Amino acid sequence: MAARTRSQTADSFPTFHNQNLLKEPSKEVCSFDNADIVALRAFGAFPAGAIFRPFDREVRSDFCSDEWVCFFAYPFSIGLRYPFPAFISCFFELTGLSFSQTMPMVWRVLVTLEQIKASHMLNLCIEDLPMAYRLRSHGSSRFLLFSISKDPLILKATKNEDKWRRKFFFVKRDSIDKGVDLPKRWLTSGRI
Repeated sequence: MAARTRSQTADSFPTFHNQNLLKEPSKEVCSFDNADIVALRAFGAFPAGAIFRPFDREVRSDFCSDEWVCFFAYPFSIGLRYPFPAFISCFFELTGLSFSQTMPMVWRVLVTLEQIKASHMLNLCIEDLPMAYRLRSHGSSRFLLFSISKDPLILKATKNEDKWRRKFFFVKRDSIDKGVDLPKRWLTSGRI
C-alpha cells in the first residue's frame, strides 16, 4: 500500500470531516505521538477503557467526527483527568465549545476557579463567569476568556504556551463517559 501524501484531506479519512478552520494547518501538524499517548495512559488521564486513535500526523485538530473526539494535551499537563470536574464540564455544556478549540488560558482559568471553589467551599457557578470574563474568538475559531476588568480575576492566566496546538490526540467517543454527547464540530462564534 502506498504511503499517504501530505495533500490528503479529511475526505481521505472516512470517519472525519474537514472543517477547514485552521488558518495555517501546516504549522499545526500533530506532534503528540504514540509514546505520548502511552504516557498519558500511565498518568491515568482517562479511564482504563478509553480507546485512543493511533498517532497519524495527517489528521488535523479541526477534523470532526461522529466516531472520534479531539483532545489537546494541555489540560492534562496541568493535572486534569477525564471526565473533567463538574464545574469545568458545565462550562463546555453551556458554551457548546469543543475541547480542541479552547485555548490554554481558558483551561488555566477554569482549573484555578475549580480549585478555589473546592478548597474554600464556595458556591461558585459557571454562570458567574460572565461577571469577570467574556468569551472571545482568537483566530481559527479558537476561544479565550477576555477579562472585562483591568485587574483580571486570575493573574498570569494569559501567558503563552509553546506548541500547544501541535499536541492533540483522538479518543473514541463511545469508549468514554458522555463521549457521544461531546460536540462534533467547532463553533465559529460563542457566548457564555
